[in-house]
Amino acid sequence: MPSRQSRPLDAGVTLVELVVTIGLVGVLMAIAVGGYTSWARSSEHEGAATEVQAVLRQAQQRAVTEGRATCVEFDTAGDRWTLFRGTCADPARTVIEGPVEVDSARVHLRSATFSAAGGATTGATFSSRGTATPGQVVLGRDGSSRTWTISVEGLTGRVETR
Repeated sequence: MPSRQSRPLDAGVTLVELVVTIGLVGVLMAIAVGGYTSWARSSEHEGAATEVQAVLRQAQQRAVTEGRATCVEFDTAGDRWTLFRGTCADPARTVIEGPVEVDSARVHLRSATFSAAGGATTGATFSSRGTATPGQVVLGRDGSSRTWTISVEGLTGRVETR
């Protein structure tokens, strides 16, 4: 009975095998890059919402610690916020920080609406007792219908993201 001959180990691969392998790797890389891009944009959006939430919480903490009102005013047209010492309605307020732009070219402040005594405003004032002007800030991302809403409660000054 004749013995079977096997392919020698140093025979290499054929051009067809090489092309098929490169094609499969290319398809897998395209899928991976598409998923990574989507994830990165979503993370960027969430990061911007976390940043705005942190700014509002820090303003509340500053107001309580210093015993003076603190205002965070949002400029939706410029996608930025400014932190002030004093109420949002006070023309003599002083800038503590800002204006600071949202740290993303694709994430935008869609709206900022707070209910002040004189009517609606684009800024939240935190009092020395920790209470706040109630309202919300909405952030959106280019190419997505997903929004992040950061809400401020009036009585407690609680800041939360939805």
